[in-house]
Amino acid sequence: MTSNPDNGNAFGFTVPTDRDRLAELGGIAGGLVHELKNPIGVVLLNAELLLKHMSHSLSPAEREREEKRIRRIIDAARNVQAVVQSFLSFARPGRPDPDAVSVNTLLQTLLDEQADSLENAHVQVSFHPDENLALLAADVQQLRSVFLNIISNAREALMTRPDDRRLLVVTRSAKNLVRVVIANNGPPFDERVAAHLFQPFTSSKEEGTGLGLAIVQRLVEMHHGTVTASSDKDQGVSFTFEFPTVLGPAKARTELPMPSVEAS
Repeated sequence: MTSNPDNGNAFGFTVPTDRDRLAELGGIAGGLVHELKNPIGVVLLNAELLLKHMSHSLSPAEREREEKRIRRIIDAARNVQAVVQSFLSFARPGRPDPDAVSVNTLLQTLLDEQADSLENAHVQVSFHPDENLALLAADVQQLRSVFLNIISNAREALMTRPDDRRLLVVTRSAKNLVRVVIANNGPPFDERVAAHLFQPFTSSKEEGTGLGLAIVQRLVEMHHGTVTASSDKDQGVSFTFEFPTVLGPAKARTELPMPSVEAS
């Protein structure tokens, strides 16, 4: 009896690879979403109707108690919806629809959109774009999801600091390469979490699904890129993304003169 050196063992049993598990996970995901989507929708709809049409005969104390119970049902159902959607996003991410993306512009847009949230959290943001950064052939919505996940995680992590909360975003060029670094001076990863950071269902958050960074890695890999993370109690946490590109710098086109037309 022989064993497959790639996915077997000394006894000839086949050991599932990560790709096998992901394929199986993807197969389960479709059925899972179909089975859960409608029941969750029914629960949410009826809970919201109960909340809207609550009896006016209840005393203020009874009404407040019933509202709290119904809102707990609504919140729980929405949490299940979020878990199901995260599971589907991880197991069956959409195929990238590439376009020529200016990563600098995308990051600036995200930081502008998150400005109020970051300001309310007293986070000081520093953005240092490389003006000669090349365009990237990528799905802009998927890249948006990648960077927004990291920025949102940073804001949440920084809330554990009493003050001096800092977020740093940097882009840099290398030959045929776009590099993005998103760093913050929040607490380092827990050692148990750090060892399995990009694996599914790994989270340091009590209410986290543990799929956010796994989805980030899947989307980055689908763009033939890499993502690495480091953390240190003195330096904080940083994520480094590298994407290959063959496109030129994202500079504005020079204005060309209108061609002259002579009457014949």
